[in-house]
Amino acid sequence: MITKKSTKITIKNLATCREYVPLVSKWLWKQWSKRHKRTLKEIIYRTEHSLTKKCPQTLIAFYNGQATGTVSLWNSDHPYRQDLSPWLSCLFVLPKYRTKRIGQALQSALLETAKKAKFKKVYLMSDLKNYYEKSGWKFIESGLYTEGRTINIYEHKL
Repeated sequence: MITKKSTKITIKNLATCREYVPLVSKWLWKQWSKRHKRTLKEIIYRTEHSLTKKCPQTLIAFYNGQATGTVSLWNSDHPYRQDLSPWLSCLFVLPKYRTKRIGQALQSALLETAKKAKFKKVYLMSDLKNYYEKSGWKFIESGLYTEGRTINIYEHKL
Protein backbone atom coordinates (compact mmCIF):
# COMPACT_ATOMS: atom_id res chain seq x y z
CA MET A 1 0.00 0.00 0.00
CA ILE A 2 1.27 3.45 -0.91
CA THR A 3 0.59 6.07 1.69
CA LYS A 4 2.12 9.54 1.82
CA LYS A 5 1.29 11.71 4.78
CA SER A 6 1.72 15.41 5.19
CA THR A 7 0.21 17.61 7.87
CA LYS A 8 -3.38 16.90 6.79
CA ILE A 9 -2.93 15.06 3.48
CA THR A 10 -2.96 11.29 3.07
CA ILE A 11 -2.44 9.68 -0.33
CA LYS A 12 -3.38 6.08 -1.05
CA ASN A 13 -3.37 3.81 -4.03
CA LEU A 14 -6.97 3.62 -5.25
CA ALA A 15 -6.56 -0.17 -5.48
CA THR A 16 -6.60 -0.25 -1.67
CA CYS A 17 -9.85 1.72 -1.40
CA ARG A 18 -11.87 0.68 -4.45
CA GLU A 19 -15.06 2.08 -2.96
CA TYR A 20 -13.84 5.47 -4.25
CA VAL A 21 -13.67 4.37 -7.91
CA PRO A 22 -17.14 5.81 -8.73
CA LEU A 23 -16.32 9.13 -7.02
CA VAL A 24 -12.92 9.51 -8.71
CA SER A 25 -14.49 8.57 -12.06
CA LYS A 26 -17.21 11.19 -11.59
CA TRP A 27 -14.61 13.88 -10.86
CA LEU A 28 -12.68 13.00 -14.02
CA TRP A 29 -15.82 12.80 -16.14
CA LYS A 30 -17.01 16.24 -14.97
CA GLN A 31 -13.56 17.76 -15.53
CA TRP A 32 -12.76 16.39 -19.00
CA SER A 33 -15.87 14.84 -20.60
CA LYS A 34 -16.72 17.88 -22.73
CA ARG A 35 -13.25 17.95 -24.27
CA HIS A 36 -12.85 14.20 -24.75
CA LYS A 37 -16.45 13.12 -25.34
CA ARG A 38 -16.39 10.20 -22.90
CA THR A 39 -19.36 8.83 -20.98
CA LEU A 40 -19.27 8.32 -17.23
CA LYS A 41 -19.54 4.58 -17.85
CA GLU A 42 -16.37 4.71 -20.00
CA ILE A 43 -14.48 6.66 -17.32
CA ILE A 44 -15.53 4.20 -14.60
CA TYR A 45 -14.38 1.32 -16.82
CA ARG A 46 -11.01 3.01 -17.43
CA THR A 47 -10.56 3.82 -13.74
CA GLU A 48 -11.35 0.24 -12.72
CA HIS A 49 -8.58 -0.90 -15.06
CA SER A 50 -6.03 1.58 -13.70
CA LEU A 51 -5.51 -0.21 -10.41
CA THR A 52 -2.37 -2.28 -10.93
CA LYS A 53 0.79 -2.40 -8.82
CA LYS A 54 3.09 -0.84 -11.43
CA CYS A 55 1.43 0.93 -14.36
CA PRO A 56 -1.33 1.92 -14.81
CA GLN A 57 -2.34 2.94 -11.33
CA THR A 58 -4.36 5.67 -9.68
CA LEU A 59 -3.77 7.51 -6.43
CA ILE A 60 -6.34 9.33 -4.30
CA ALA A 61 -5.72 12.18 -1.85
CA PHE A 62 -7.55 12.73 1.41
CA TYR A 63 -7.49 16.01 3.30
CA ASN A 64 -8.55 15.58 6.93
CA GLY A 65 -10.15 12.29 5.87
CA GLN A 66 -12.13 13.84 2.99
CA ALA A 67 -11.45 12.56 -0.55
CA THR A 68 -10.14 15.62 -2.40
CA GLY A 69 -8.07 14.68 -5.44
CA THR A 70 -6.54 12.09 -7.70
CA VAL A 71 -3.74 11.41 -10.17
CA SER A 72 -2.87 8.45 -12.39
CA LEU A 73 0.26 6.86 -13.79
CA TRP A 74 -0.49 5.58 -17.28
CA ASN A 75 1.60 3.79 -19.88
CA SER A 76 0.45 6.30 -22.48
CA ASP A 77 -1.55 9.51 -22.42
CA HIS A 78 -0.62 11.24 -25.68
CA PRO A 79 -2.07 9.74 -28.88
CA TYR A 80 0.98 10.59 -31.02
CA ARG A 81 3.82 10.13 -28.52
CA GLN A 82 3.62 6.41 -27.88
CA ASP A 83 7.42 6.44 -27.61
CA LEU A 84 7.20 8.18 -24.22
CA SER A 85 6.21 6.26 -21.09
CA PRO A 86 4.93 6.40 -18.39
CA TRP A 87 2.72 9.49 -18.03
CA LEU A 88 1.32 11.46 -15.13
CA SER A 89 -2.32 11.82 -16.10
CA CYS A 90 -5.60 13.12 -14.75
CA LEU A 91 -4.24 15.27 -11.93
CA PHE A 92 -7.38 16.67 -10.34
CA VAL A 93 -8.11 18.41 -7.03
CA LEU A 94 -11.56 19.59 -5.98
CA PRO A 95 -11.69 23.39 -6.47
CA LYS A 96 -12.20 24.31 -2.82
CA TYR A 97 -9.02 22.38 -1.87
CA ARG A 98 -6.70 23.76 -4.56
CA THR A 99 -4.77 26.04 -2.20
CA LYS A 100 -3.87 23.19 0.19
CA ARG A 101 -0.86 21.81 -1.81
CA ILE A 102 -2.75 18.60 -2.57
CA GLY A 103 -1.76 18.72 -6.24
CA GLN A 104 1.91 18.91 -5.29
CA ALA A 105 1.49 16.06 -2.80
CA LEU A 106 -0.17 13.92 -5.48
CA GLN A 107 2.64 14.68 -7.93
CA SER A 108 5.30 13.77 -5.34
CA ALA A 109 3.55 10.52 -4.46
CA LEU A 110 3.19 9.59 -8.12
CA LEU A 111 6.86 10.31 -8.85
CA GLU A 112 7.89 8.25 -5.82
CA THR A 113 5.67 5.42 -7.04
CA ALA A 114 7.19 5.58 -10.53
CA LYS A 115 10.71 5.57 -9.12
CA LYS A 116 9.97 2.48 -6.99
CA ALA A 117 8.66 0.82 -10.17
CA LYS A 118 12.12 1.45 -11.73
CA PHE A 119 11.04 4.08 -14.25
CA LYS A 120 13.72 6.65 -15.12
CA LYS A 121 11.40 9.45 -16.31
CA VAL A 122 7.74 10.39 -16.22
CA TYR A 123 5.96 12.55 -18.80
CA LEU A 124 2.88 14.75 -18.77
CA MET A 125 0.99 17.06 -21.09
CA SER A 126 -0.78 20.22 -20.06
CA ASP A 127 -2.10 23.60 -21.18
CA LEU A 128 -1.07 25.11 -17.84
CA LYS A 129 1.82 27.57 -17.83
CA ASN A 130 4.31 27.79 -14.94
CA TYR A 131 2.55 25.20 -12.78
CA TYR A 132 4.49 22.00 -13.33
CA GLU A 133 7.84 23.78 -13.67
CA LYS A 134 7.56 24.68 -9.96
CA SER A 135 7.62 20.96 -9.17
CA GLY A 136 10.72 20.15 -11.22
CA TRP A 137 9.09 19.30 -14.56
CA LYS A 138 11.05 20.30 -17.66
CA PHE A 139 9.31 21.46 -20.85
CA ILE A 140 10.43 19.29 -23.78
CA GLU A 141 8.13 20.37 -26.62
CA SER A 142 4.89 21.85 -27.76
CA GLY A 143 3.52 18.75 -29.46
CA LEU A 144 0.69 18.23 -31.89
CA TYR A 145 -2.38 16.98 -30.07
CA THR A 146 -5.98 16.54 -31.22
CA GLU A 147 -8.04 18.62 -33.63
CA GLY A 148 -4.88 20.36 -34.87
CA ARG A 149 -4.06 22.02 -31.56
CA THR A 150 -0.80 21.72 -29.68
CA ILE A 151 -0.10 20.91 -26.05
CA ASN A 152 2.97 21.27 -23.87
CA ILE A 153 4.83 18.08 -23.05
CA TYR A 154 7.01 17.85 -19.94
CA GLU A 155 9.33 15.27 -18.43
CA HIS A 156 10.52 14.66 -14.90
CA LYS A 157 13.71 12.68 -14.33
CA LEU A 158 13.58 10.34 -11.37
